[in-house]
Amino acid sequence: MPPSDKKEPLTHTRPALDGRLSLSYSHCRLTITSGPDAGRRLETEKDVIRIGMFPDNDLIVKDPAVSRYHAELQKKQGQYHLIDLGSTNGTYAGSLKVKDATLASRTEMMIGDSTILFEPMSTEVVLEPSGVKRLGDMVGDSVTMREIFTVVERVAPTDLAILIAGETGTGKEIAARAIQAFSKRRDAPFVTLALGALPPALIESALFGHEQGALPGADQTYAGAFERASGGTLFLDELDQLPLELQPRLLRAVERGEIQRLRGDRPVRVDVRVIAATSGDLKEMVDEGKFRGDLYYRLAVIRLDLPPLRERTQDIARLVEAFFVRSGDELAATGAKAKKLSVGALNQLQRHEFPGNVRELMNILRRAAVIAKDEEILVGDLPAELTGAKAQPRGGEGPQGLQLPDSSMPFKDAKAQVLDAFERQYLQDLLIRHKHNISKAAREAGIDRRHLYRLLDKYEIEAAGDRDRSDD
Repeated sequence: MPPSDKKEPLTHTRPALDGRLSLSYSHCRLTITSGPDAGRRLETEKDVIRIGMFPDNDLIVKDPAVSRYHAELQKKQGQYHLIDLGSTNGTYAGSLKVKDATLASRTEMMIGDSTILFEPMSTEVVLEPSGVKRLGDMVGDSVTMREIFTVVERVAPTDLAILIAGETGTGKEIAARAIQAFSKRRDAPFVTLALGALPPALIESALFGHEQGALPGADQTYAGAFERASGGTLFLDELDQLPLELQPRLLRAVERGEIQRLRGDRPVRVDVRVIAATSGDLKEMVDEGKFRGDLYYRLAVIRLDLPPLRERTQDIARLVEAFFVRSGDELAATGAKAKKLSVGALNQLQRHEFPGNVRELMNILRRAAVIAKDEEILVGDLPAELTGAKAQPRGGEGPQGLQLPDSSMPFKDAKAQVLDAFERQYLQDLLIRHKHNISKAAREAGIDRRHLYRLLDKYEIEAAGDRDRSDD
């Protein structure tokens, strides 16, 4: 069973003395105080800090008496360890020559003919809700969202690893892109890898790459996500889908900034800031032995929990405004005239539970904008699942409780609305009755199984069963 490492992350948010949230994190500063590069300074949150002559070190010391890779600082459980890397002239902490020494406080290190001042630092900032109501494509008036904006503003300029947690559709990738946009890596690559969308056998190659011939059909060398993201940000979506056997390799890549391609014979240095996302409960998976605790805490240095839309309905109006600004050209290309939402339609949206969160809201607005006859989306333009049970009756009630639109809607639109509501309800009942057995459901409905899948995708209905499941 993998280690659980039940310690709390070293960087975290917690209540300050006055009840407000505070953000604390540890980092260090290295200043060359004597030698050819006197005055050079590095401040970093990295777990492994390399020091030496070669240009791929974190702190480059152009001193002829310094080795190419002279020493490194490793942060372990909040303490920094100074480790000599087999240098020619040795590494000193104060006047003591060391191979591996713990640096608990401000220390002068000597390498070659240069002196480096090491200063451990801890930063704690009280988090007031941000005054902005939009950060990148993240939008919200609520206190919860403005507190999230503050965290993003504070941690984006650092290289701290961040775990974004939240239900499906809450905007985890949008948050990751906002972090990138406000970081020092803003002009560098942003690479996304959705682990849940890949067969387990291909995840290792997707992450770390492979050499020619490493896999069937691999007729050339392939650079994985870490290499493509080097210098920038790697967004690992659906982290809870990462196979247990690959987790030690990911941990090493994050901690040491080194990867090795499949069938590769040498490590490859990468400089990557990792932002991961999950809709699962990783802490519970750690307790159950399904996810490594050391990897969880390494990637959750900062944890950002995105609230479901039902808990911030006051943000819906601003999300709607942002939708029309961002999608104006796209809607115009379809011939849609809609540019705003009526008060009644907004009230209807604010009463909806939104199991699909912001993504569901965007899909509803996109569909309603196409259906709307004028510049304003009305209640009747919204999907039937919103206007049926919760809307004030406008027409009669159809079979099985379906709400029928009245004659104020054009016939074609009214018919489409009723048909959509019928198909959705029929499919949901069908799946429940057959306990999500797709084969049985398709046989009873008298339709091809692939057609049933297309209908489920159309209405964004999740089929809990295996899509490759054979008939029982």
